[in-house]
Amino acid sequence: MHSDLSQKFSSGSFLLVRKVDDSVVFLGTAFLVHEEGYLLTAAHLIGNESDDLLVAPAKDPDEFSALSLDQVAALAVTTVAVDRVHNVALLRFVRNIQVDAPDHLLGSIDNVSLGDSVLGFGFPFGHQDLHNLAVQRGMVSSKASLGNGTRLLLVDCMIHDGMSGGPLVAVQDGRAVGILVGRFTPDDEGGDFARGTDHPDYHTAFSYAVSIEYGIRLLEDQGVEIN
Repeated sequence: MHSDLSQKFSSGSFLLVRKVDDSVVFLGTAFLVHEEGYLLTAAHLIGNESDDLLVAPAKDPDEFSALSLDQVAALAVTTVAVDRVHNVALLRFVRNIQVDAPDHLLGSIDNVSLGDSVLGFGFPFGHQDLHNLAVQRGMVSSKASLGNGTRLLLVDCMIHDGMSGGPLVAVQDGRAVGILVGRFTPDDEGGDFARGTDHPDYHTAFSYAVSIEYGIRLLEDQGVEIN
């Protein structure tokens, strides 16, 4: 089952980078959510500068490939909408290209229970110039709500910074139920939520994702039909 889900989501997981002069700077992960070229990521990755964003597809995950890539076939994306309260951003390919997106990509956090198995997808060591896609397995440890009502899923594995913005997928139904943010700390209801980083003096083995519902709202605001 895990290998089937890996095939489903790996082809739609992208390195998120920003063009700076003649090179690119790694930001995190973005993932395809609709055949019309829409992608979701974490808002803190793009900051206040939404220009010069590019995404690069992962290499075939079942093939052995170099850890670092000298060049990437990057595609320009534009920022369609940003929800900084819930740390979600909606992107779209600039060019009108044909996208082969699987059906039933997005799920509901309400269908997730404690103890459910989940998979996270992303590029954990992108900040260290390692560009391999990774799949991380975890278990839903808690369903929490911040003071402003933001709904989170806590998982019992440590998500590395480069996986931020990637999908958290429920194994049970094979749908994305969250957008990965980073490591969780109990200080100030999740630590530095705006940036997705953990408190320097407090470390746990838990990570968290915001509910996919906030990404779905951004899509619906654009008139996109969700299947």
